[in-house]
Amino acid sequence: MSLEDLVKDGIKNIPAYIPGDTAESVEKKYGIVPEDILKLASNENQFGPSPKAIEAMAKEVGRVHIYPDPFCIEIRKKIGVMNGFDDSGDNVVIAVGASGILSLLGEVFIKKGDEVIFCEPTFGAYAGAVIRNDGTPVVLPLTEDLKFDLKAMYNAITDKTKMICICNPNNPTGTVVDSEELKEFIHKVPKDIIIVVDEAYIELSSNPDVKSMVSEISDDTNVVVARTFSKLYGLAGVRLGYAMCNKEMHAILQKCTSVFTGSRVALAGAMAALDDEEYIKKTKAAMLEGRKYLTDEFTKMGFYVYPSETNFLYVNTGYNAAEFAEECKKYGLIIRGNFDYSRITVGRMDQNEKMVGIIKKIIESGELKKI
Repeated sequence: MSLEDLVKDGIKNIPAYIPGDTAESVEKKYGIVPEDILKLASNENQFGPSPKAIEAMAKEVGRVHIYPDPFCIEIRKKIGVMNGFDDSGDNVVIAVGASGILSLLGEVFIKKGDEVIFCEPTFGAYAGAVIRNDGTPVVLPLTEDLKFDLKAMYNAITDKTKMICICNPNNPTGTVVDSEELKEFIHKVPKDIIIVVDEAYIELSSNPDVKSMVSEISDDTNVVVARTFSKLYGLAGVRLGYAMCNKEMHAILQKCTSVFTGSRVALAGAMAALDDEEYIKKTKAAMLEGRKYLTDEFTKMGFYVYPSETNFLYVNTGYNAAEFAEECKKYGLIIRGNFDYSRITVGRMDQNEKMVGIIKKIIESGELKKI
C-alpha cells in the first residue's frame, strides 16, 4: 500500500490552487529585472498598511518568543463592537485569512454527501472546502451580468443542501447582488442551511446601496459573514481573517479553531489598523480614484469593464485573457489571465498610469489578434 492510498478521497480530489505569476518567474522567463516589474494580479493593497500598524507590528517582533493570546479576545471584542454586537467577542471568530474561515466551516459542518451551492467563477476556496470534506459542490453559472444567481441557487436547494456560499462583491468579477434581494433570499432559505456571505471586498464598495449582511445575523439565522484584513487594511502578508455569526454558531466554531490562530505581529497590526480611521479613509479614496481612472482609460481603449465594487476590475479586452496576460508579462506587467476575462488590480496612481501605457503599447504593436 502506498502513502497515496492512505489519503482521504476528499484530499485527493482538492482542485489545485493556481497562483499568480511572481516577479521572479517573469524575470526568469523574459529577463526583466524585478524592480521594473509591475504586479497587479493578486488584488493586494498597493498603498500598504497604516503606518501605525507597521509601528505596532515592529514592536511585537521583539516579543515573538512569547505566545499570543490563544483566543484573540481583544480583537474579537473590537470587531464585534464595531459591527454592532456586544463587547463579549462572542460573535467573532478569528482565522488565518478569510480562506481559513471557509476551511473551518467545511471541517465543522460538511459531511460526505452534503451539498454546498455556489456560483462560478468565484473564489476557489469554496470548492476546496467542500471537496476536502467529501461534500458535493453544486456549481451554478453567474447571471448574464456576472452576479450570483440567487433565484437559481434557491431552486437548487435539496434535502442534501448543507451550505450556500455567496461572494459579495464577487471575485473575480467585482460585481454585487442587490442587497435587498440578498436579504430576502437569506430569510427565504430553510433555517437549517448555513449561509456564508464572503465580504472580503465589501469595505471597498463606493455604492451606498451595497449593504453588509451583518445586519441579518441573528439567533434565527445561520448566517456567517466572512471578512479579511488583506484588502482594505493592507495586511495580506500577516494572514488574518474573521467571521461574524450568532453566538450559538460562534460557540461551535470557536471550539474548533486552532489556539494561537493569530500571531502577536498579526494581531497587533490588525488592532492598530482598525484604529487608524483617517489612513483607511485616505486609502479607500485613493483606490476609488484609481478604479475610476482605469475604468475610464480601459473604456476609451474599447474594452468592456464590468461594474466593480472592489480594488480590481474584470475586463473584456476582446483578446484571449491568457494570451493577453502573457503579452503583458513581456512588458513587465503581471495581471490575471486564468479566467474568461482579465482581472486587473487597481494600484497606486503611478502604477495605474504605467499600466495604461503598457497596454496601449500592446494594442499599438498589433501582436495580439482579437477573438
